[in-house]
Amino acid sequence: MATDVSIDLSLPVDRVDYITREEFQTKYMIPQKPVIIRHMYGKDAQVYQWSFDYFAKELGDIEVGVFDDESEERKDDRSYKSAGKKMKFKEYLELIQEKPTTKRLFLFNVFKHKKELHNHFKFPKIADKVVEFLPLAFFGGQGAITRIHRDMDNSCVFLTELVGRKRVVMFAPEYSKKLYQYPFSTHTSIDVNHPDFEKYPELANVKGYDCEIGPGDTVFMPAGYWHHIEYNTAGLGFAVRSLSPHVSDRLLGFWQVGIMTHLDEIFNKVLGDKWFNWKKKAAARRAEK
Repeated sequence: MATDVSIDLSLPVDRVDYITREEFQTKYMIPQKPVIIRHMYGKDAQVYQWSFDYFAKELGDIEVGVFDDESEERKDDRSYKSAGKKMKFKEYLELIQEKPTTKRLFLFNVFKHKKELHNHFKFPKIADKVVEFLPLAFFGGQGAITRIHRDMDNSCVFLTELVGRKRVVMFAPEYSKKLYQYPFSTHTSIDVNHPDFEKYPELANVKGYDCEIGPGDTVFMPAGYWHHIEYNTAGLGFAVRSLSPHVSDRLLGFWQVGIMTHLDEIFNKVLGDKWFNWKKKAAARRAEK
């Protein structure tokens, strides 16, 4: 049974209004430390003018895949492979503005449908090896939650909020075992808001970051960082990725995307629940070593 005790989320996240390449590299990229940057793309960038009305007008008639943790079978040790429901984009945008909802759009490539959106921003020269051609958008209603996970490609992420406000909770990869990470997975079953310290006692030895981002804010999430995201209001944002400056991070990303996830799928198909039960026991053993 969960207790009223909370996970320690007292680590501070720096906030800056402007940052040079040298400062960003020295203080945040090389040491892999989170930071929130205000108007990272420049105060006059067109991307900060994006709105629900803009997307309803420009892309409202396309069909989008909608994800919902409450109505779909949750797989604690894996990501959703496909959306459980499809609807018109403008209908979805009306829904999330009308009332709180757990329905989300994520990893949505709006640029595939409107290529000129690439011209609305240009990534500043503060980071190298930026995957600038593939930004992905995220939409959600008030109350929607992206449960805690690490990104499988192990890239650094620049998450920019354009409309609404999000709560972002982060943990450094050094805590992966104490967060009861499933083997062959980048997921865990822990609940950031209602941690069960009887079931997961090592959570008492974890420290994380807890911050909120609003329109114009970009949070830098270093490679391998665990993140839990809540929509405090209906919101939209997008993320741009860059490779870590550390070769070890890139190799881990290659292993996770190119090999690990495929092995996990094979064992899951062959062994079914036995595989998942083994992963739960292994996660507990590793956490408590």
